[in-house]
This record gives sequence, structure tokens and C-alpha cells, in this order.
Amino acid sequence: MARKIALLIGVGEYGNGLKPLRCPANGVNAMQELLENPEIGGFDQVVPLINPDVGTMQARIGEVFGQLSKNDLVLFYFTGHGIKDMSGNFYLSTTQTQLFKSGSLNPGTAVAADFVKRVIRGSYAQRKVVILDCCFASAFAEGITGMDDNSIDVENQLGGKGWCVMTASKSTRYALEQEGEDLSVYTRYLVDGIRTGGAASDEQERIYIKDLHSYVQTQVKAAAPAMEPAIFNGLDGTKIAIAKIQVDSLQRYRKQVQRKVRNGRIRPAALANLKQQQIRLRISDEDAAAILEEVLKPYREKAKHLETYKQALIAEKEFAYPLDDEAIEELEELKRQLNLRDEDVRATEKEILGDGLKQQLTQPPDVSPAPAPKVKPVKTTKAQKYQTFSFKTARVDEKGKVIETLEKKAEFFAEDLGDGIKLEMVKIPGGTFMMGAAEGEKGASDDEYPRHKVTVSEFWMGKFAVTQEQWQAVAKLKRIERDLNGDPARFKGAKHPVEKVSWQEAEEFCKRLSKKAKKEYKLPSEAQWEYACRANTKTPFHFGPTITKDLVNYYDGKQQGTKEVGGFAIASPFGLYDMHGNVWEWCLDGWHENYKDAPNDGDECKSDEKKIRRGGSWLSSPVNCRSADRLRLACDSHNYDIGFRVVCFFTTK
Repeated sequence: MARKIALLIGVGEYGNGLKPLRCPANGVNAMQELLENPEIGGFDQVVPLINPDVGTMQARIGEVFGQLSKNDLVLFYFTGHGIKDMSGNFYLSTTQTQLFKSGSLNPGTAVAADFVKRVIRGSYAQRKVVILDCCFASAFAEGITGMDDNSIDVENQLGGKGWCVMTASKSTRYALEQEGEDLSVYTRYLVDGIRTGGAASDEQERIYIKDLHSYVQTQVKAAAPAMEPAIFNGLDGTKIAIAKIQVDSLQRYRKQVQRKVRNGRIRPAALANLKQQQIRLRISDEDAAAILEEVLKPYREKAKHLETYKQALIAEKEFAYPLDDEAIEELEELKRQLNLRDEDVRATEKEILGDGLKQQLTQPPDVSPAPAPKVKPVKTTKAQKYQTFSFKTARVDEKGKVIETLEKKAEFFAEDLGDGIKLEMVKIPGGTFMMGAAEGEKGASDDEYPRHKVTVSEFWMGKFAVTQEQWQAVAKLKRIERDLNGDPARFKGAKHPVEKVSWQEAEEFCKRLSKKAKKEYKLPSEAQWEYACRANTKTPFHFGPTITKDLVNYYDGKQQGTKEVGGFAIASPFGLYDMHGNVWEWCLDGWHENYKDAPNDGDECKSDEKKIRRGGSWLSSPVNCRSADRLRLACDSHNYDIGFRVVCFFTTK
């Protein structure tokens, strides 16, 4: 006889480095109550497991899946922290789970997803449902297709055969819990859909996985737009029936209300129609009001979050305007905590800040591209493989007036990314320079000292910061360690620099590009970046003692967003564009407080903590755009003023 068995795991207590969660235990209890209810879930056995250690979790998973027969339905539910290690492997947390000081996972303290998948694949049950309410959950679906099996018949009462994985979000930039709620966002609507029958299709007496996902996805996207619930399945996994409902007047009325909602509102005429339905179905005013409140709750939750963001933005504007880097970063974090996307807050930002920064974020400035530098082929000989290009560089005086313009040439090669998209790499000759700020340099901070001699070997560096079209071309390549968002930038434009990419994602870009090109591409070390930026100059900027808006995209009281790369048509003496301003650029190095004991060979300072960014941005004052200026940021940060450029290593001899 076919059985229905569930294993429900919730972890909210952890070791070092992980934030405790209050909702997982509540999620397990709520799911257990529904699944054990003979009128709803009707499961024969429900095994709850709250805050287990590694051994207990693995043992219980093995026990539950090891006792299954081929006609059984098994449901595995996990809520808690999901974690990826530095190699991109996915783990489920336990009470023992801890992070090293570097922020990386101690893998012996968590349960590897590969273990769970092996156990699930090895069980005899032909109906397998996995529900993961945790970060990175979409990674679980990779490599799970081996659970398909065509050997058995389908029993009507259990629905389709196969497997299905439901996940809280494909995105990692969201908050699991919301203040004042006993259940996480995802589990809350999972429970609501089953308990109320709202997840069932019209007149259906069972809730199928595909309908449950559709309901939860709709509700979650309304309440927490930054979350992206996903579903993965094999065979007829989405047709598995997980619960049953009683089709009665209340359920029919709920369906009518759900159909009338448009963007969180119900039109007056629709409300009048609902009143007639209420009378016809003999539903009390109290029950009708309760159903209306439940259906509209996710939309009202989003409205509440938007109001919280609005009040914070007003307060920041009153505190200091224009907004500085720190304010922008805090507002970005607030959006994440409130599960709001950029597009959700643009109208609010425009309302509060008018024609300032946020209007520009809604409609990026129209920047006409500068004429492309002339590129002429080198005379073909066996010894030469590269082309040269001509470019202009400039020197300014103390007031920013251009006092000298020179035309120079440099060698380059163009990496073919496909579809006519090229990545131009400029040869940076090896040499020795003094790294750090000069004594008494205006705006310099302690972390730019002591100034020290560094010798750098020849390398190749991107003529421009990586553009959005280049990012998109590489993001399409096969994943190595982590997924990449194909279109992360806030300021849209094929030739605009990509931004809102983390250091980790920039590293993934380099690894994919290296594999495709069969060359070594990396982020530059901090020393390589400063050497390339200075290009044998000793002044605060490679242009001279100062910069102007005619040469650099920086903040001068009118925040405007990024510009197309190379838009100023004036390069550094090495032939690199936009080394000052436009977007900050990630470097390979971990943060170190000063240059004491820094490498003198151009190598990076190794650290797994916060990473270094260089060059300043459109949101930075000139002092932060200096060649020596350096700032730190968490390697998983996604700010709309940070991009990167790449370096490549091989000799021309």
C-alpha cells in the first residue's frame, strides 16, 4: 500500500559566524500540523527534526529515505541557512555549522547537498518532493536528474510520478525572516496555500505541486519582490498531489477574491461583484472580511516595506544631501532586508530626491560615445602578433587646465567573446614604481602609507572596465563555481560598465573567460592596478595634480550615474581609459590596514576578508579618485558604483 511520509528539518541555532534564526522551528511545527491533519495532508508519518547536529541530520535522512517503497510519496522540507563554500558546493546548515574568521564555511560542520541527493536518488520511492526554504537552494537541483525512473505505474490518489524541488529563491539578495512574523516569508505562504486551499486550482479537491508553487510564487513576489521562488522537476513531478481540500463555499469565494486582485487592489465594481457572490454563497461578513484580508496581506506587506524605505530615505536626505557612499550602501542593505528590488523603489526615490541622483538612476544619462581610437594593424612579420592603437593623453595644471596633449601608441589584442563582442587588452610594460601616496598628498589617509618601491612584471590589462555586453557574453558561458546574473547593472547600456557585481562574481567571470580563451585572466592585484593607473606619473592623478569633469566622471554636486566607457576619449599614458572615476574597480587583494609588510613584487596581499576597490566612481569626490586612494568592501557586496577590469598574463617574447 502506498504511504505518504515527510521529513521536516528546521535549524535556527548555529555555531560561530552565522546569525541565529527564530522562524525555522515554527516552520517545522506549522508544516507538521498541516501534513498530519487527515483532512488536509493525510500523511502516514511525519518526522520533525529541529536543530540537529551533523550526525543526527544525516542519520535521520538515511532512516526516512531508506524505508521507502516504490509507490510511496516522500516530502523533504528544510528551513534554515543554506551555504555555499568557496568552490560553489551547497550545504545545509546544522547546529554545529560555523564559519572561519575568513567567512568561509567549515565543511565538516554542515551536511553536503551531494549527500542528501545521493540518499534521495537511492531510495525506492517514485514520488519525491523537496522543499528548501534557504539561501542558494536552487543549487540543490543541479545534478539531481538521476532521480527519474520510468519503471512504475502511477497511483491516482498520489498524482504524477517523478521528483520536484521547490526553492524559496533563485536570488541570494533577500532576507529569510521579516520582523513581527513567526514564519519565514516563503514558508508563510506555503502554509497559507495548503491551509486555506488557496493553492488549489478551481474546483480541484487536491493541491498539486505545480499549483502550490504557482500560488506561493505569486504571493511571495507580491510581498517580497526581491525573492524569486523557483521549481525544478523530472517526469511528472509537478503533478504530485501533496494535500487535499474541501471544496466549499468559503473556498469558492476565496478563489473569486484572488481573481479580482490587480496589483494589490480590487476595483470598486469588482468589490460590488464580490458582495453579490458573498450573498449567493451565504458567507458571513466576518468570514468575507477575513478572506479579503488574507488575500491582500502580501500586497500590504510590500506597501509597509516601501513606506519604511521611504522614511529612511527622507531621514538620510535631511541628515546629509547629496547622499554619500555610506548612505548609499546602508540604503542598499535596507532594500535587501525589506526584500525590495531597485525597480520597486525608483518611484519613491524620484519622489523624495526629485531630479537628483535617483532620477538619473531611473533614466540613465544619454552619453554619446566618443570616437573610437584609431587602430591600425602592425606590419605582418613572424615576430609580431599584436596590433597597435593610437590614443591621446593629457596633462593638466593645478587649476585643471590642459597644458599638454600627446598622441601615443600601445600594443593590444582583442579577445573574441562571440557575437561580434571584443575585449581589448592593452600591454602594460613591466617596471618599478613607488606605490602609495606621496608625503603630504592632499586627501591621503594612513592606509596609503608607507610609500614603498614595487617591481611589476609585464601584463595585459583591459582598455576599459568590463562592459555590460562583455559581461553578458561571458555570463552565458558554463558555470564554474557560481551562477551569474546576466543583467545586474542599474545603469543600462551595452557600452556602460557593468556594476552591481560582487568580487566573487567578478572572480567567476575571470574563471569562465580563462577557460574559454585558454589564457589566464584575473582581477588585478592592488599593485598592478596602481602601477597601470599611474603609468610612470607621480602626481595624485595620471592627468596631473587635479581632475575636472571634462576628463573624469566623478561627483561634483550633480550625481548622474555611469557613462559609456572611453567616453572622454583621453587615456592614461599606458592607453587605459577611465582609471579615475566612473566605477570603482575590484582588486584581487584582501584588505590590509597599510603597506607594512606589503609584497614588493606586485603580487596580491592574500586575505579572505573584505576586498579592495580602486579608482573612485561617479559617486565619489575627486579625492577618492586618486591613483593612491583605496577603500574596502565585503566581497559579496553589490553596489551600483562598483565594476571591474581584468588582467591577462603571458609574455610577448
